[in-house]
Parts: sequence; structure tokens; C-alpha cells
Amino acid sequence: MSKKLEAITIPKWGIEMTHGTIAEWKKAAGEAVTAGEELVDIETDKIVNSFEARESGELVRILADEGEEHAVGTLIGVLALEPVDDAAIDAFIAQHRGESSAPDSDDSAADSGDRRKRRDGPPISPALARKLSKAGIDPGTVKGSGPRGRILKADVDRALADTSSGAAPSAAPAGRGRPLAGAQRVVAERLTQAQREIPLFHATMDVRLDATRDWLAAHADTSLNALVVRAMGAALVEHPHCNAQFDGERLTMLEDGNIAVAVATEGAVHAPVLEAVDKLAWADLGKALDAAIEQARGGRMTAELQRPAAATVSNLGMFGVREFTAMVTPPQVLVLSVGAMRQQPAVTADGQVASEWVMTVILGSDHRVINGAEAARLLGSVRARIEDPTSLPD
Repeated sequence: MSKKLEAITIPKWGIEMTHGTIAEWKKAAGEAVTAGEELVDIETDKIVNSFEARESGELVRILADEGEEHAVGTLIGVLALEPVDDAAIDAFIAQHRGESSAPDSDDSAADSGDRRKRRDGPPISPALARKLSKAGIDPGTVKGSGPRGRILKADVDRALADTSSGAAPSAAPAGRGRPLAGAQRVVAERLTQAQREIPLFHATMDVRLDATRDWLAAHADTSLNALVVRAMGAALVEHPHCNAQFDGERLTMLEDGNIAVAVATEGAVHAPVLEAVDKLAWADLGKALDAAIEQARGGRMTAELQRPAAATVSNLGMFGVREFTAMVTPPQVLVLSVGAMRQQPAVTADGQVASEWVMTVILGSDHRVINGAEAARLLGSVRARIEDPTSLPD
């Protein structure tokens, strides 16, 4: 292909990525582009990430509209490194599409969507489906103008405008189902796989929190959730044989105390990963945790929030849940389920009955990687750090 032109294609950002949705073009056709500058935001089922220009030049063609979903490798734009005429650009596009094995036409995308339609509803990209969901509109009530009835961005904008103008909302008819979309579908698939394939076992301990509550009252820059996250990261570093990922065939050992944090969002649960939480100062950890939660709830799960981690912390204590058992999400091998703080009677060393604050934590472990004794020691390390936060450096 000509060295004067560069293809902009849907990149492959992960082993499981097969398609990407155009979330937003940062440049318009005809605009100058500098190497390293953001060209387009592309959404996968997991993240929204920016594609950066590798060379400086001019964005001469945009071949995929916002809201469209295409396979990895699909040509979505053309960057001219030197001045070229339209005929050369057309020839470049035709040559690239002829050489690419990835489906890159509207028809191929529609074919993929049409198969989904026959199963569970009209073909629509995850990004557009999420827009409709947030507005309370069922995609099945929106008439698509694309090939084979595919719902395009213009169709979604029209439906949203009708709703805001006072038109009757497009609610799903009673008894009519709708498909899972985007991240919710991916989570469902992974948890089904986990339930089927992972021999999961659980270890339970109560954590005494009287001293912890006093420490938290004196440290306004942190929270119990941050303390649990940091305690889990530090425990994994202390027990490196537990700090691993397993894909069913290959065991990958990790070095840093990276911890994923389960965050409930509309229709799905995301788990952004915080890096090396055992090394962060309390104030920095609190800021990082707040930022990660905000990004996850806003649907902005960037690549840096998808670092490798061995464990997820899932906390339902704020909902008054006493105890529960969360699922391990492969390739992770651990999940820590955190319940609510509660008061209960306790017998003191001199035989007196008193009241104490406790919290139940349950460690779920993949038995293919971690045995019972290892899980018990790891959970004991987590409990010790929560009960005595001064064991963690400031």
C-alpha cells in the first residue's frame, strides 16, 4: 500500500475483543492531525479507549459513524501523510478492503447484527443500546433505518428527541423481554463460565472492629473500604503464591498488590483495578479509589483500569448485608466478600459480657490454584491488617 496513506482500523485491545463501537471521533475529515494526538474513542464490551495517531498528517476520510460497531481490523478512516488526490484515496480504501479478512462493510456488520436480531432483538451497538436503556427506551420499539433494520445513531437520536418532546415513552410491552447488552452480557457470560468451570470454596472469618473504628475516626482521609482494599493487597504481597491469575491452562504469577473493586452500575457490575494498593499512601489510595468508582459508574472503563489482578473486593456492607459469597471472575483466583459492621455480645478476658463491633469477611478461592490452608493464612493476614491498621505504613 502507498506510504502516503495510513489505514485507521479497529484495534485489538484484548484477547477477547472481537468488535469495537465508534464512541466519538475527536477529529473531523479534513483536519490536521499530530502524531500521538487522539483520533477516535472506541468502545468495547469492557472499556472505552482512545486510538492515537501514529503519524502526523490529515484525516482525509471517516468511514464509520459514531455508534457503529465493526469487527477488529475493519478500516474506519484514512490518514494522509502527504497531499494526495481523491482517486488515490479511493484506490487505497479498495485495496485495503480487498486485502483485509475482517468484515468491514455495513452489510457485514448488519449480517452479524441480524444474527443477534433473530436471537434476541434488533441489531444495535452496545453504546447505542446503553443510551436507550438510560432513557428508559426499549430498543425493540425503535425502528432502525440501517441495513436489515439495524438501529443507527440517527434512529437513537430521533427516539431520544421524541421522548424529550413529550411523546409517549417507548416502554417495552408487558411480557416482552430484551437482550442483555454490552458489559452486562460479558459479565453474564464470564460468571456462567466461572460457575461451570471453577471449583470455588469459601473461608469465613469475623473481623473485630473496635480499634479499627477508633483509627478510622482519627484518619478522615480514608475509609473502611479503602482499608479493606489495602489490607487485601498487602496480604497478597505477603503470600505471593496466592497472587496469581489462572486461565484454565496457564498460571501467571503477579508481583504487585493490584486489587479490583466491584462497582455496581446500571445494568452491570464493573471491577476497576487499583495498582499496587499496598504501596499507596492513605490519601492517595482514597483519591484513586474514588476516581476509579466514578469512572466505572460513568461507563469510562479505560485500559489502565483493566490491569492484571489476582483478587476482587466486593463490599455490600453499605446495604446492610451481613454476609454473602461473591463469584470469582476468571482469570482472577480470589474474591473477598465484605459484609456490614454490626454490634454483638462478647465475653471479655475476665468473663464479663460486653459489646463489640464486628464484620464478616468471606474469601472465595479457586481450588485449582489455592488450597484451604493457603486461603486460611491469606484471610488471616487480611483480618490482622484490618483489625490493626497501624500495621500498614502511612
